[in-house]
Amino acid sequence: MARFVSKSSNLLIVLRAGIPAQPITGTPAKPTLSVRFKDGIADVPDGELSDMMRAHPGCNADFISADAGGDPYSSTRQPSEPSHVITEMKYGSPISRQVVGDKVQFSPEISKAITDAAKGMAMQMFDAFKNEVMARAEDSKTAEKTLATETPTEEKKGGKPKKAVQPEAERTVVSAE
Repeated sequence: MARFVSKSSNLLIVLRAGIPAQPITGTPAKPTLSVRFKDGIADVPDGELSDMMRAHPGCNADFISADAGGDPYSSTRQPSEPSHVITEMKYGSPISRQVVGDKVQFSPEISKAITDAAKGMAMQMFDAFKNEVMARAEDSKTAEKTLATETPTEEKKGGKPKKAVQPEAERTVVSAE
């Protein structure tokens, strides 16, 4: 199986033009022999058809053979399906609007620059987060040390205060004589 890659996503290569039948002379019809690229890629069976593709004048101009490598046109190829705007309607008024299939294409250099910038920002955020965690850990250690050095108090929190009970020797008995 030979693979060919095109710059355009929907290319049709005519390898042999069709000839209509001529019943008067008895010439039979010959069908058109063509290859259609789907999303910029055409898989052609090995043999006569792949040899005809390599001999086509558009080879290495409109399309290239991708047997050795990948798809060099994947980042610059325009999609065959246009973008669609979908608007949700309710009682005759638009509620929401959504664009489907609108894909922004970047060159490989710009994509690499964006990736490098994102990695740099992620590392900065990670370092800031790590420093914050370390600072909080040190704050909690100092708080634990200060709590351990303070003397605990014997107060009970909440509840009703208890009545003071006098010892029996100090109690005075009042009698009604």
